[in-house]
Amino acid sequence: MTLSILIVSFNTKGMLEQCLQSIRRHSPSASYEVFVVDNGSTDGSPALVAERFPEVRLMANSDNRGFAAANNQALSLAKGEVILFLNSDTCLLPDSLRPLLTRLEEQPGVGIVGPTERLEAGTAYPTICPSPDLWFLFLSHTGLRHYFYTNPRINPYRQIWELAHRSGEPVAVDWLSGGSLMVRRRVLEEVGPFDEGYFFYMEDTDLCERARRAGWRIEYVPRGVIIHHGGGSSEKAKGGLLTLSGTVSELRYFRKHGSGLDVLLLKALLFAEYTLKLLLVRSSDPRRWAYREILRTILGLRPATVTKEDLCPH
Repeated sequence: MTLSILIVSFNTKGMLEQCLQSIRRHSPSASYEVFVVDNGSTDGSPALVAERFPEVRLMANSDNRGFAAANNQALSLAKGEVILFLNSDTCLLPDSLRPLLTRLEEQPGVGIVGPTERLEAGTAYPTICPSPDLWFLFLSHTGLRHYFYTNPRINPYRQIWELAHRSGEPVAVDWLSGGSLMVRRRVLEEVGPFDEGYFFYMEDTDLCERARRAGWRIEYVPRGVIIHHGGGSSEKAKGGLLTLSGTVSELRYFRKHGSGLDVLLLKALLFAEYTLKLLLVRSSDPRRWAYREILRTILGLRPATVTKEDLCPH
């Protein structure tokens, strides 16, 4: 199988260099190509790629187009039978990709696979979740999912992940993290690429949902392991932007995949949450702007996506 590795970066020069070096050191046995799409970085990332990694196809945007749009930009030029969407804050290990490619080769009904992600210190963590419903978002927004993370009633997928992680056997899941997502080209041709209405967050959830509904199987393959430092590009985003992006992405997802009642109840939950936060947060807190924009989105006063105006300092 030929492989195209697509990496989106925003001001992650140091981690991007480590990522590209790891691909060189632990390149897959299959024929492959690498794309880097830079989303308007100001830290010298494009120059680094051009000078140190001439084998990489660099696409340098003048501004931040978002994760989904930047990946689609590279996808339009990629030639591989398999596409690996890889975050710039990851590093490959000697056998990171072979178990994933083997699974796709042996199981034609499997359309999307993802590896075990672990921190540099060695701790692995779950990157699988059920398709988000209102209960899932209620637990997430109230913090209950965080505080009762190991409770099987609150987070049943934790148990599924632990069993698969111990056994090493692949397991079917609803969706996988977009930090290291391997997808058959046929899946993307059938259901379409990332929805560019998602700026950052839930574009991977949306893609997996569309693939699953089209009959493709999505699997967590625990024997494939990568290092994921986490927060590379997202930590560079300005205050409040990720809150806005994540919340409007939830609204967009439910409008696409949920019922009218689901959308109404989600709006009520979010309206109560962000009205309270707006009342309690300090006037100097940069998140106030995001909270106001979320409330405007709920009321239909702005689009349920991140706009160019949102990327300006607030």
